[in-house]
Amino acid sequence: MLPAPPTPARPRLNTVRECRRELAKVYADAKVGRIETQTATRLCYLLTSLAAMIRDGELEDRVRALETQIQQGRK
Repeated sequence: MLPAPPTPARPRLNTVRECRRELAKVYADAKVGRIETQTATRLCYLLTSLAAMIRDGELEDRVRALETQIQQGRK
C-alpha cells in the first residue's frame, strides 16, 4: 500500500497582507501552469472577497473605538 500524499499546509489568511501574499502565489502558479487559469480565477475571487471582509471588519473595529472615545469624552 502506498503512503498517502502529504497534505499541503493551509495558508494563514487572517490579514489583508496574508491574502495578498496568497494571491501572488496563485498568480505565480497559474503563470507557470501549475494550476489551471480557471481554478486560479476562482481562487483569486475568493481571496479578494476575503481580503475585503477582513478590511471591512478592521474598519468597523476602528470606527467603534472612535465612537467609544467620543462618547466617553462627552461624559
